[in-house]
Amino acid sequence: MYCSKCGVKNNDKANFCAGCGESVNPTKNGVKSILIAGIIFFLIALGGVGYGFKELVFTEKEVVGEVEGESPPIETTTASPVTAKAKAKVKEKETETEKVKEKEKDKTQVIQETMPKVFTILTEEGQGSGFLYGNGGHIVTNAHVVAGYTNVIIRNSAGKEAEAQVIGISDRSDVALLLSKEYAQVKPLITEAEDSIIGTEVIALGSPQGFENSASIGYLTGINRDMELGFVYEHLYQIDAQIDKGSSGGPLIDAKTGKVIGINSLIYKENNLFGFSIPMNSVAGLVDSWISNPMSGQQVASLFGVYEEYTYSEENVSDETYEDDYTEDEWNYFTFETDSLANFIISFREYYEMALDAEDFYWISDMLQPDSIAYNDLEIYIQDIAGQGMTFDFTSNTITGVEMYDDYALVSTNEEFDFINAAGEYMYYNRNKVYTVIIDSSGYYQIKNIEIYD
Repeated sequence: MYCSKCGVKNNDKANFCAGCGESVNPTKNGVKSILIAGIIFFLIALGGVGYGFKELVFTEKEVVGEVEGESPPIETTTASPVTAKAKAKVKEKETETEKVKEKEKDKTQVIQETMPKVFTILTEEGQGSGFLYGNGGHIVTNAHVVAGYTNVIIRNSAGKEAEAQVIGISDRSDVALLLSKEYAQVKPLITEAEDSIIGTEVIALGSPQGFENSASIGYLTGINRDMELGFVYEHLYQIDAQIDKGSSGGPLIDAKTGKVIGINSLIYKENNLFGFSIPMNSVAGLVDSWISNPMSGQQVASLFGVYEEYTYSEENVSDETYEDDYTEDEWNYFTFETDSLANFIISFREYYEMALDAEDFYWISDMLQPDSIAYNDLEIYIQDIAGQGMTFDFTSNTITGVEMYDDYALVSTNEEFDFINAAGEYMYYNRNKVYTVIIDSSGYYQIKNIEIYD
């Protein structure tokens, strides 16, 4: 083989010229060059895959950060700080979720924890409900449950009875406060300071129709209902949890938190039963003022005119449902009283206005003696005017006289009202009426007859 550069003859197996040292075997050297170039390219490619892999790792971590509300890092050299932070965020959210679940109690648990702090309140005229509030044995109820009494009897869910003193009562808001030393060391129910919203699941506890330790579940179906029925009711909660006579004064509980949100106070029935509850936060200031400065017995008694203290005994109040369990002698134990008769008729007139406005006899049905002349006449009258668009505006209702006999009483009134008939014609009425009132077997006043004198 001759060198192409200097012409010296070389061995066929030589790779370089013996004369000038130039390469004389380009095929082998070319392969070597290609091999070297291939290795270099592979290393470059391998480096690229490594970089790409590193970027993929961070991209995954950044996605985790974005899901948890984190911004992707601008610069980073390792995946571990991002991973640790993402995991911490996930853990934090799991902890918050667990805390929320802890706050939401099971309804059975709520009822079991609340019931021992709910009471049946017993008076000569009937019964109601109440619940522990604040510290020191204070019990909240409706004013109409204890109106006219300075001392009452309370019975807890286990059937134990104790005395309680009325230390606060209003003749405007249907709220009263009792004090029982028996429960001075018992932890009270917690009340809700904020307004509740429509759709809140609720539990109503109390003693409807004498069935003590009752609980009914429903929802808050309306808010800001205003009424004036003897007392002024403002911003009422409307509920579909079933309540009835005897539920008055019992607590309305938020089914998830177990907090008291209202005082069950009124019932209304039209196809389905629903009721109204006074928001607890709207009267908490009034109740707290009584705790700080309790009313005297004389102050309490002066508001409603029946001043006798009440001592409970099995002889004058049935231990069960207070329905038709009296002998004739026990029935005679209940007597008429001038001021309470007057208040009853005034209240009836207010409920009668509600019945006319709502075109619903239910509002006055329990204040009338069943199957009496007054009951039948008013039931038919309210049915007849329904849907005719009549308007009644009562302007005056004055008690002019009270006469009491052994088995009935006569209450005379002068009543004024404006009336617009179905044809839109206006009329003014000034009437004298005489109400015949009896006492039923449970000790409640009921109207038997109404005589009208124009």
